Amino acid sequence: MVENLTPEQVVEKINNMFAEKTAGLPTHDEVNALKSEIESLKAMEKKSADMELALAKFEGRIEAMAEKAVEKKAEKVGTIGDQVVKALKGELEAVKEGKAINLETKETTIVGDYTGNIALSTLEAGVNRIARQVAKIRQAMSGGTTTSKFVTYIQQTLQSTATWIGEGVAKNEGDVKYQEVSVEVKKVAGFIKISKEMLDDLAFVRNEVNTDLMETIDNQIENNLLNGNGVGANLNGIYTQAVAWTAGTFLNTVVSANLADVVRTAIAQIETNKFMATHVILHPRDVAKLSLSKTTTGEYTYGAFVVNPVTGDPTIAGLPIISTTWMTEGNFLVADMTKAQYRMREGMNIQVGYEGDDFKRNMVTILCEARIVTFIKANDVNAFVKGTIATCIASLDPAIA
Repeated sequence: MVENLTPEQVVEKINNMFAEKTAGLPTHDEVNALKSEIESLKAMEKKSADMELALAKFEGRIEAMAEKAVEKKAEKVGTIGDQVVKALKGELEAVKEGKAINLETKETTIVGDYTGNIALSTLEAGVNRIARQVAKIRQAMSGGTTTSKFVTYIQQTLQSTATWIGEGVAKNEGDVKYQEVSVEVKKVAGFIKISKEMLDDLAFVRNEVNTDLMETIDNQIENNLLNGNGVGANLNGIYTQAVAWTAGTFLNTVVSANLADVVRTAIAQIETNKFMATHVILHPRDVAKLSLSKTTTGEYTYGAFVVNPVTGDPTIAGLPIISTTWMTEGNFLVADMTKAQYRMREGMNIQVGYEGDDFKRNMVTILCEARIVTFIKANDVNAFVKGTIATCIASLDPAIA
C-alpha cells in the first residue's frame, strides 16, 4: 500500500481490491494477501474514523471470503494439441518458411512411491454384513396382536356325548367342561454401545446398527418360536411342544425306508388325530438329502420330493418344506401350522439414550426390543409330530430293525 495516499484513497483502493477478488471464487492465497494488507493498515499510526470503520468492515468481509475460498485456481490446460502448438509456436513459423526444426525428447520414468490404498480405491456402497437365517417359521404360523401382558383362551376339557336309543328309552345325560388358560407375553431385547463421534462421522452407521440389531432380535424370535423351552423368559417353542413320532402299524413294514417315508407316516399320524398337516420343517442339509435320494438302481425318487413350479420351494408328500438352520440337523417336524399361535404385544422398536456413564464417556446406548407370546392350545398338540430321522427310519425298515 502506498504510504502517501490519503485515508480516503486507501479505503477506495482496498474496495477495488475486494471487488476484483470477489468477482469469482477467491483462493486461499488471495484471502491471505488481503488479510496481510488489512493488518499493515491497522498498524498505521494515522487513521481517520472513516478508515477505522472501513477496516472493521473489511475484516468481516475477509472472514466471509475465507469460508468460500478455494485452493489455487486450476489453470486452463487445454488439449495436448493446444500445448504442443503453444510450446512450438516459434518453430511452427519456421516450418512455414520451409526450414527444418529439431525437437528434443526426454525419456521419463515415474517411480511409484505411494503407500496405502484409499486414493486408489472406490468405496462400495453399504456394508458386507454377516449372513443370517431368513425368517420363515413365523410367516407360516397364525399370528396377531395383543394389548395385554397375558393372552387367555378357553379350552374344552370334556366333550359332550350322545348315544343311539330305542323308542321310549330314557336318554343319557352328557357333560361338557371348559378351562381357562393364560400364557404370558415374553420380551426379547438387545443393545450395543457406540461412540457419538462414530454416529456423527459415519453417515451409514446408524442405519446399519439399527438394521443389525433388528435382525438379531428377529433371529432370536425365529429360534425361540421353534426351539424355546418355555423356561423363564423363553417362549414355549413348537418343537418343544410337539408329540413324538410313532411308527404305529408301519413298524418294520417299509422296505428301504427313507426320510420321505418318515414324513409320510408322520402326516398319517397327524391326520389320525383329526388334523391336516401343512408344513415340514427340516435342516437345509436334510432337504438336500431328499433331493439326492435314489432307488437301488440309481433313479432319483422325485415321486417323494418335488419343487413347486410357481414358488420354487421344495415339497414332500404334497407339503411345502421350511428349510431353516434353526432346526437341528437330523431332526424333523411335521405340523399343522395353523394351530401354532403367536401374538405381538410390542413390535420391534429402537430406542437411543444414555445408560450408566455413557454421557461422561461420550457413548450412546442403542436398544432394540420386542414383546411376543406363542402358544399351542392343549387340544391341538397332536397337530405337531417330531422325531429323529435315523431313529424313525430304523423303526420302519425291517432290514434295520
